Amino acid sequence: MTTRTKRSTQKTHAPSGIIAKGGFRRIDPMASTDKRSIYQPFFVARQPIFHERGKIWGYELLFRNTPESDKATIVDGDLATFVVSTCGFIRTQEDSDQTKKVCINFTDSALLMGAPSGLPPAVTVIEVLENTVPSDKLIHALIGYKQEGYLIALDDYEGQSGFKEVLELADIVKVDLLHKSSSELKVICERLAPYRAVKLAEKVDHQAILPELKALGFSLYQGFYFARPEILTGRKINSTQASKFRILKIVEDTSATTETLEKAVCSDPSITYRLLRFLNTAAFGFSIKITSVRHAILLLGQKRIKNWLRMVILSDLIGAKTPELYAMALVRARLLAELCEEQQISIEGADTMFLFGLLSLIEPMLEVSVETLLKHLPLPLELKAGYLEPDSVYHRYLKLLSAMEHADSGQIAALSNELTIDTTSLANASVRAMAWANQMSSAIL
Repeated sequence: MTTRTKRSTQKTHAPSGIIAKGGFRRIDPMASTDKRSIYQPFFVARQPIFHERGKIWGYELLFRNTPESDKATIVDGDLATFVVSTCGFIRTQEDSDQTKKVCINFTDSALLMGAPSGLPPAVTVIEVLENTVPSDKLIHALIGYKQEGYLIALDDYEGQSGFKEVLELADIVKVDLLHKSSSELKVICERLAPYRAVKLAEKVDHQAILPELKALGFSLYQGFYFARPEILTGRKINSTQASKFRILKIVEDTSATTETLEKAVCSDPSITYRLLRFLNTAAFGFSIKITSVRHAILLLGQKRIKNWLRMVILSDLIGAKTPELYAMALVRARLLAELCEEQQISIEGADTMFLFGLLSLIEPMLEVSVETLLKHLPLPLELKAGYLEPDSVYHRYLKLLSAMEHADSGQIAALSNELTIDTTSLANASVRAMAWANQMSSAIL
């Protein structure tokens, strides 16, 4: 547990990376922290699914424990689902044809909690697992997903009983070829004859079986003969457990307003970053860029935002520490927003400046170049210039924030004068911003 710094006549001790000086809190971005506690790698396998004509129809995303894994060791099925459908989905949209379908396995509980609704219906295929219990509630949920435009696939069908209602809803049925004889495949296909679902053959490992599969009516294929799974890796910022539980509580509050949701999301830089990247992928097909959390909520609606948040939060709950950069980003964001509200900044609204400050430390948080990150951030060009061009107006605000963090009175005075910011208003806004940030992270710092 880190001890808070308090302004006092007595000598105080600041936490690692935070130095009490001149009444301001200085946070050293390069302070030594255990990066394993700040960053969490994730691994997702992406395997193409082909048309009978040999063209890629889509991909299946599969959870992996390590980049060397050929298959997953899944301890928590829900967690695997949430990692694949949040981080994995974003990652696969970065370097593939975003018009292709994306097949994701969902557990019963994930289906019942509405998890798929956070993903775009135009490209998402909901895979119902072979060990699913087709209860009335589950069937009702699947009907709802079909009405929203999602495709439904039944995974690893072997002709087992009890799946009549799922088969009636299914758009695709996947049949695993491993250890199945020709006669066994024929029986499975005969049982599928009354249903309209497209048949997809899994584990197609050699060319010789293709004529037989086509004769049985298969039209989609997946397996080593066509392509082995490609491991996609990435890294997500660990949010604090306290903020995640706080957001989850708000998500589950039926009386939560747009404003309440907006404040909850904006309290967490990791979730803010991923939400904006997620919604600005081509898969959603929005004709305009989503430039703020409020914009995202209003455009997508509370229901879908809440479903996405549930997935992200449950995916993140693996026990991360709060990095010093997290607290620093919150102070920066709130300070800029406070200055807008005090009419000390008039070039942008409070929402936009909050986002600008919140994401200003995303480069050291992710250890990825800011140029790479900015490709995924839906910020106006002027704000992007603030991160890259030292002579830009917005970069001067970053310099002012840095001067505040280092309690550099000379720089503070010079930059305040240059930006026509009243120093008294700046000091008061700084106090309010730090109080707000402390409140947001009070369970950790």
